[in-house]
Amino acid sequence: MSDWFVQRLEERAAGFALRGPWGDCTYAELGRLTAAARADIRALALDGPSVFALVGEHEPAAVAWLFALAAEGHAVAPLAGNLAEHPGKLAEVGAQWIVTVAGFGWKLLPRMSEPSVHPAFLRLRERGHAGLVLFSSGTSGRPKAMVQDLTVLLDTFAGRRPNRLPVLALLGFDHIGGLNTLFATLAAGSTLVVPADRSPPVVAAAMARHRVAVLPASPTFLNLLLASGEAGTRDLGALRVITYGTEPMPEGLLGRLRRAFPAVRFIQTFGTSETGIARTESPDASSTFIRFADPLLEWKVVDAELWLRSRTQIDGYLNPQEGADRFTADGWFRTGDKVELGPDGTLRILGRLGEAINVGGEKLMPAEVEAVILGVPAVVDCRVRGEAHALIGQAVVADVVAAPAADQEALRASIRAACRRALAAHKVPTRVLFVDAVGGPRLKKTR
Repeated sequence: MSDWFVQRLEERAAGFALRGPWGDCTYAELGRLTAAARADIRALALDGPSVFALVGEHEPAAVAWLFALAAEGHAVAPLAGNLAEHPGKLAEVGAQWIVTVAGFGWKLLPRMSEPSVHPAFLRLRERGHAGLVLFSSGTSGRPKAMVQDLTVLLDTFAGRRPNRLPVLALLGFDHIGGLNTLFATLAAGSTLVVPADRSPPVVAAAMARHRVAVLPASPTFLNLLLASGEAGTRDLGALRVITYGTEPMPEGLLGRLRRAFPAVRFIQTFGTSETGIARTESPDASSTFIRFADPLLEWKVVDAELWLRSRTQIDGYLNPQEGADRFTADGWFRTGDKVELGPDGTLRILGRLGEAINVGGEKLMPAEVEAVILGVPAVVDCRVRGEAHALIGQAVVADVVAAPAADQEALRASIRAACRRALAAHKVPTRVLFVDAVGGPRLKKTR
């Protein structure tokens, strides 16, 4: 078990490690749960390292089992939701055992699978290290199953400075960002606050109740939080830091956030499931550029694409046909993110290369147009995409979520006027469609 975890269990015994809809869990209770989980693992009398599927969220039992499996040298695949949702992933992982959790309790279910002989698992066994299996979102096809060295990943959190700033868990237990939040919070001896769901009202209520000081979130969620009005009606005065990542941050949205939270420090983060979450810094609070400040990471830009190589990158894919070619022979990971270089070693994430829209030979990134639209009053959310066009290849289309009381025709005119002022002609949306939610059905036929 990681030394820093044992140290925090001892130092913060009476302090809260986790707080959520299932109740409060102290560090001492988390330690007892972890010891009980290790006893259950040892009672299985396994011949060697096995693969466990761990179904749950940031619940005390799930966190305890995660650290117990790491301490016992096994591989674990965290899966959010419930067991019935994951037949494909269970088969992909080849889990020999399944642990389902609910709050402080768990059930251990056997799964009749032979020990995996995948090279990534074999390399972990040779090193005597535990493994972590994470799945990609699958938005661009079959989810990629990635195997990471969990022992090395946990070791990178050693030496974190202790603090008592409660942190909100917004990203899932099966997401590299969600695990990074969990490990960083526990390594600091702080408290992870877990909301009952990820809707703005529920999140804001949990933040107010538990005096959350650190909010890791995506720009999309932060925009929804502002649009919900919760930031103005809840007591969020304890908030000190907002970290944001997973997608580009529009400059207009960052400006609105800074006005809504003038006492809050904003930090942009960056990471991938393949390479882990990197430590970054921004040149100033209003900038959407970042600088990597991580001794475990190397980076370079090749043909406007960001390439990374890190100590915490994965050992391999369980389904290599889904993405192994993104690693070069010398270990560089091609992220697929288009970036713009700035001064003094900074860069800005513009979006995914595959999302570029080609309008008659002129290319643009959706995030550039979205940043302008999100700055228009009465726009709650938006998504810009390319739509096939017989003459110019692709046309720019904007799906927009409007504020409930907005006059849609007037808002459409405002959006087009703002885009014409700020963007080149080929970047201005030819169609503005109003939807209930980004990616959802249209509210009515539009022109």
